[in-house]
Amino acid sequence: MHPCFPVVKSLHCDARGHYRNPLNKYIRHYEGLSYDTELVHSNHQRAKRAILHEDKFLHLDFHAHGRHFNLRMKRDTTMFAPDLKIEVSGGEIPFDTSHIYTGEIYGEKGTLTHGSIVEGKFEGFIQSYQGAYYVEPAERYLEGKDVPFHSVIYHEDDIHYPHKYGSEGGCADHMCVLCNCLFPALVSSHQELHTEADSNDPVLLRKKRMAQVEKNTCQLFIQTDHLFFKYYKTREAVIAQISSHVKAIDAIYQGTDFMGIRNISFMVKRIRINTTSNERDRSNPFRFANIGVEKFLELNSEQNHDNYCLAYVFTDRDFDDGVLGLAWVGAPSGSSGGICEKSKQYSDGKKKSLNTGIITVQNYASHVPPKVSHITFAHEVGHNFGSPHDSGSECTPGESKSQDKKEKGNYIMYARATSGDKLNNNKFSICSVRNISQVLEKKRSNCFVESGQPICGNGLVEPGEDCDCGYSDQCRDQCCYDANQPDKRKCKLKPNKVCSPSQGPCCTPECSYKGRNEKCREESECAHQGMCNGVGAQCPTSEPKANFTACHGETQVCLNGGCSGSICEKYGLEACTCASQDGKDETELCHVCCMEKSIRKHLLPKYAKHTKNLSWRLVRDSRQTRQQCTSNKIK
Repeated sequence: MHPCFPVVKSLHCDARGHYRNPLNKYIRHYEGLSYDTELVHSNHQRAKRAILHEDKFLHLDFHAHGRHFNLRMKRDTTMFAPDLKIEVSGGEIPFDTSHIYTGEIYGEKGTLTHGSIVEGKFEGFIQSYQGAYYVEPAERYLEGKDVPFHSVIYHEDDIHYPHKYGSEGGCADHMCVLCNCLFPALVSSHQELHTEADSNDPVLLRKKRMAQVEKNTCQLFIQTDHLFFKYYKTREAVIAQISSHVKAIDAIYQGTDFMGIRNISFMVKRIRINTTSNERDRSNPFRFANIGVEKFLELNSEQNHDNYCLAYVFTDRDFDDGVLGLAWVGAPSGSSGGICEKSKQYSDGKKKSLNTGIITVQNYASHVPPKVSHITFAHEVGHNFGSPHDSGSECTPGESKSQDKKEKGNYIMYARATSGDKLNNNKFSICSVRNISQVLEKKRSNCFVESGQPICGNGLVEPGEDCDCGYSDQCRDQCCYDANQPDKRKCKLKPNKVCSPSQGPCCTPECSYKGRNEKCREESECAHQGMCNGVGAQCPTSEPKANFTACHGETQVCLNGGCSGSICEKYGLEACTCASQDGKDETELCHVCCMEKSIRKHLLPKYAKHTKNLSWRLVRDSRQTRQQCTSNKIK
C-alpha cells in the first residue's frame, strides 16, 4: 500500500468555487458554488413576467473549475407538449413549467445548458467545449453538514461508475426473452416471433415520399413513484428531473443520423407524480416497497398507454443485481414491444402496453450521478427503438486489444453501464443505428408527431436562422428581421448588415463586427480573456494558459484551459486519499495528498524532503475554512 503525503498548504474558500474531497463513491471531485440565490430568484421572477424579449433571458455568472461561466437561458417550452397534463396524486393540477430553462454559454456557439431554477438555485447540466459539467444542490449529498456553499459542480471526467446494467449483462434483452416465454401467443393476430437481424447485414430502406414537415417526435408519458418524490422532495424538483432526462436523450437522438432518418426528438405529453401520500393508496400500483424489477415494469405495462409513443416510470429503488433500467425491445415486425406499440390482450388473459420502460436513480445503496442516469434512460429508450445490446468487435471497441480503440470506450447500447466520459459513451454504434433505423422506418408513422423545428422568435439562433431578435414587439435589433416578418425574411439579416448582436457579443448594435482584441470574455485561472477576432460575432475560444499552471489555491492544475488536474500531476506524482496521521486531527483529511507512482520504502526520506518544500502546514486560513473541511470528513 503506497503511503500518501499532504503537499498543499490550504484550500481557499471564496464565492468562485471550493476544492473538495470526493463527493461520493461515484463522483471523485467537485467544487462548491455560492452565488447570490436571492438575486437569481429575483431575475427568474422578472423573466417569468417579462414582456420585452431580452428581459425573458436569465443570465447566471460564476467561476468554477478554473473558468468563467456566463449562462444565457430562457424558459424551455420545447420539452413539453402544448396540451401537457400534470397530475399529482391522481388529480390534474394547474402547473406551469416556467422554472425550466435552456440556453447556452453566452458567446460560445454549439454549447448547451439546461436545467431549472428553484429557490434561486440552478440545477442542471452545461455542455461546453471542455466537456459536460453538472450542477446539483449541495444538500442532496451533504445534508446536515455546515458548508459555506449551496450547490456543487463537477465535471463528467470526475464521474467513475464501475457497475453494469444488470446481472449477466442483460436488461431489456432479458425482457425480450420474457415476453416470448410468457406471452408466446397474442389473442390478437400478432403471433409471429421476432428474429433479430444480423447486425452485419446491409440495411435497405425504401423511404416513402415525406410531407413537408416530418413526423419525428416521440411523445412521452412519465410517471414517478412515491420513492422518487421522497428523494427529490418537491413537485418542481421532480419535473426538473424529468425535463433534464428528456433533454439529455433528446440531444443524443437529434444528433444521430439513423440511416437518413434525422432529428428524432422527444416531448413530454403527460406527467403523473405519486407523492408520499400515495404510499398506501390502493389506486397506486407502485405502492409496495419490495417490488422486483420485472414486476415493476409489468405494473407499468398493465396500464393503457395507447396515446403515447413511450411510457416510463422513474423510481428511487435499489433493484437486485444492480439493474438501473428495463424496457421492452422494439422490432420492425413480429413480436410486440417498443415504440408505438398498442395495448393488446395476451395469453395470460391480461391486456398490456409494451411501449414501456422504467429507470431507477439508485444503485448498490447509492444514488447514481445524473450523467449515468441520463445514459441509462438513453439506453433503455434505445431498446424501445429496436436496438439489442451491442456485440461483436465492430460495436464494442472498449473490449478491443487496440489501445486506441479501447480508449474511446463503448457505445450507448453496451451491456454494462458507463460513466459517460469516453468518446463513444454518448453515441450509438453502427449496429444500433442499423436496428433502430429499421424500426423507425416501419413504426414511427403510427404515433410520432410533427414538431421539433427551429422556432424563429425564441431569441436563440438555431439552424436555418441568421439571427433571432424575437417578435416585432420585442425586437430592438436594427440588424435582424423580427419573427413577424414573411417567411423568407424573418430571422434573417437585413440588407447590408454584417451581423446581429443576437449572434454573439462580438457584434455591435450598429451591425458590424467589433474590432480585433476587443474583450468578449473575462480571464479565468486557466484561460486568458476572450478577444474578438474582427471577423465573427461569436467570442472565439480563449487561449488556454500553460498546462500545469496552478489553480484553485494550488490544489489543482490547468489542463487544456480547464482546472481539472490534481496538483500532484505537476510534480510527476499521482493523487491519493489523505489519512490522519495520528487518527485525531481530521483537518489533515482536507489536504491534497500525493504519492509517487512506484514508491518504495527506501525512497521515503528523499520523497518527504522533496514534498516538504511545497508545504506541510495544516489548514489555518480561516475559521470558516477549517469548519467546512471538518464538516466534510471522509468516512
